[in-house]
Order: sequence, then C-alpha cells, then structure tokens
Amino acid sequence: MEGSDVVTLAQVARHAGVATSTASYVLSGKRSISAATRRRVEESVRQLGYAPRSLPNVKLIALVLPDRADGGPGWLGAFLSAATALARQAGADLVICPSAESVRLRNPDAVIVVAPTTAPVDVSVPVVRVGGTPDRSGHGAVDVDRAEAGVRCAEYLADLGHRTIAVVHGGGPDAFVHSARAVAERRGTTVRCHAWPVTPDDLFAGPAPVTAVVAADGHLVAPVLAHLGRRHLRVPRDISVVALCADETAEALGPGVTSIGTSAAELGRAAMDLALAEAPGATALPPRLTVRPSTGPAWSGTDVPVA
Repeated sequence: MEGSDVVTLAQVARHAGVATSTASYVLSGKRSISAATRRRVEESVRQLGYAPRSLPNVKLIALVLPDRADGGPGWLGAFLSAATALARQAGADLVICPSAESVRLRNPDAVIVVAPTTAPVDVSVPVVRVGGTPDRSGHGAVDVDRAEAGVRCAEYLADLGHRTIAVVHGGGPDAFVHSARAVAERRGTTVRCHAWPVTPDDLFAGPAPVTAVVAADGHLVAPVLAHLGRRHLRVPRDISVVALCADETAEALGPGVTSIGTSAAELGRAAMDLALAEAPGATALPPRLTVRPSTGPAWSGTDVPVA
C-alpha cells in the first residue's frame, strides 16, 4: 500500500467504511456481524493485502462450524469450551470462520471442520474433520470409535432379548453397521439397515417384528422418535430406542434416550489436539454406553403393535 509497507487493521476498517472494532470482530469471529458488513471487510482485506496475524510464533487454528445444530443446545458450547481451553494452554489462537473464504483470508496453521458442513475447505494446511474421515494425506479426523460402538450397541440390545434391530443411518452402512451385524450374527439377532428418510411402513416391514431402533446419526433421533409416536408405539414398552450420538445430544431429547458415544468436550479436546500436531492423523474415541429410559427388555408379542 502506498506510503506504508505494513497494512494496519485501521486502514482495512477505513477502506471498508466500518469501525476498527467491527473489522476486528469480523476477523476474530468473536461477535455476530451482518453478512454485508463481513463481505465488505473481507474484500478490503483482500484488496489491501492485510495479514491478520501480527504475532509471530503463535499458531492460529480456524474452526468451521456445522451447517445445522444437530447436537442440541449444549453440544456446541461444550465443544468450543474444551477446544478453546486447550488452545489457550498451547498458546494458540482459535478463530471461528463462517465460510471457506474466511478460512483462506485468515491464513491459519490448521483448520477444524465440524460435520455436517457443505463448505469446501480447500487449503494447504492440515484439516481435522470432526465426525468425518480423512479425505487426503495430511488431513485428519476425530470421531467416536464407530466399530466399537456397533459392538457395544448390538451386545447390549441382544442381552435385553432383542432379536430384530432396525438401524437408521444418514449414509451408507459403515463400521458401526458392519460390527453390529457381526455381533448380531453370533448372537442370533438380525440387524436391518435403512437409509434416511424411511417411511414407518418400510421401517417395520418384514416377517420378524422390530423391537429396537438405533439412530446411527445424532440428527436422526428426533425424527425416528416422531415416527414411533405416529404409530402410537410406547418407548420402551413396545420398542426400544438407542442413539449413536454425543452425551449432550441425548440429554437434550426429553426424558432420556439411551446413547452410545462420547461427549462434545472430549471431541473438542481431541480435535484441537490433532490441529496443534505437526501431522494430524485419526483419533477414534472409545464409546461410552449410557442407559436411559428409552430402552428395556424386548416386547414379547407376536407383532409390533400399531394404532
């Protein structure tokens, strides 16, 4: 920029026509700023060549939040609190980015992307995906150990006498489904898979009555419970429900859904730990089975009751 070798935040603010504090909030992500103002500031950053990071030797970790709040009201707070605390201990900065463009403008050392998100984060620095799998070399992932979760879930329901279990998932069968089926085969139990959306008729079709339903993604728990309610099925007397989700998600679902998973805080710490590493890999957190009122012994009738 003419007359100066270093572009300052104040110059960016003047160029964008906003207060310096507003420009700072846009770049730090610490306050909600309107989309129009954010775009003006980001365009000024790009035109002036401003480098937001002014402190040498301080790692900057960018966080891309999910497109929808599947985890419930307590999930995000617990995740952010744990991730921020670990970043602070390591002397790193954490900035929330609403878009892939925001990530590129901030030039971070690593990026944490929380699924589900449609933001195409294409950067040259390591990316850690929470609730996902590594997509290329140098990137990492953190999630509950879905294979072990499948084992624990199938063993638990088989011990309760359930012989036909329906698993509802948001994608194709994964490690959770494969391991649950392996246990089911050994225990004389059948695991049937259904990709969401699924109709109640399809969910309960088949010669053997379904006595337990597993929501294999956190955002499917509420619609699955709604399906059961429309058929006037009583949980857990008529049918048991288990969710593969974080503790905070299960606790937000009314009277209590039996869950298998981990906590948002554990995910936040693990994700930040990977982001701070030189070459992040994959971390599979051990699943924890928490029994709540949504599960019980298998219904002993000859068919699933309907209204």
